[in-house]
Amino acid sequence: MKQAICVLLVVFLMPATVHADEMKKPGELTDPLEIVKKVDEASKAVKVVKYDAVAEGGGAMAARVGKFEATYVTAGYIQGAPEKYFVDAKITLPNATEPRRVTAGTDNDMFYIIDHANKIAYEDIDPAVLGPSGRTVLLGMMVEFVHPTPFTDEIQGRSRELRGSQNIGGVDCYEVHVVYAAERAPEGTWCFSKKDFLPRRRIDHYSLQDGQTGTITKTITNLEIDPKVDKTIFKLKLPEGYTKTDDFAPNLFPQPQG
Repeated sequence: MKQAICVLLVVFLMPATVHADEMKKPGELTDPLEIVKKVDEASKAVKVVKYDAVAEGGGAMAARVGKFEATYVTAGYIQGAPEKYFVDAKITLPNATEPRRVTAGTDNDMFYIIDHANKIAYEDIDPAVLGPSGRTVLLGMMVEFVHPTPFTDEIQGRSRELRGSQNIGGVDCYEVHVVYAAERAPEGTWCFSKKDFLPRRRIDHYSLQDGQTGTITKTITNLEIDPKVDKTIFKLKLPEGYTKTDDFAPNLFPQPQG
């Protein structure tokens, strides 16, 4: 009887073993720490980056985040933020049916945000000119591309787990789950390209005080590393028929009440 059971176990386990071998391609990495260290090295080499991003909330975070679609160009890092950036975004608030478009940026001298709905551009030397919407327009940004120590937190995290592969916009990626060292920090699931070792997706997993859980997912596509960009891309280009002011912008994305 024991021999028969062993034969049955071998028969049932063989397909899974063959499948696992077929899924792993020659030369692929298996150590998540080694993967993250390669990602850190590749990200540090980036000087300028351009990409399309989609950010959206899931679970309990869906009602707080909504959906965000944008094109970014970023360069450099200074005083805890990108030194220069351009973002053109369409943001759909929770419970809204139509997105609202804004354009924002800085050349590290002047800062601006354009409210396309009301045809007003707010520009000043003070970054606070962006108003409460300043954080919102950066929601989809993958700041690790220009950060001086992009993946130190992941390298020094409590644990890393390679969970398999994901295809992000046609790019074959390692999927790595990270538990961070900082207390109460949301756990993260990253997707890193197997070819250039640069990030294509980040999922932050939140556990709220009321017991609910949710996620914020950032996915990037059309990634261009060190593209040739005109320096004027970071400056305000006032569309025809728009008004410019140095007043600080109001909150362009108020959260729904109730």
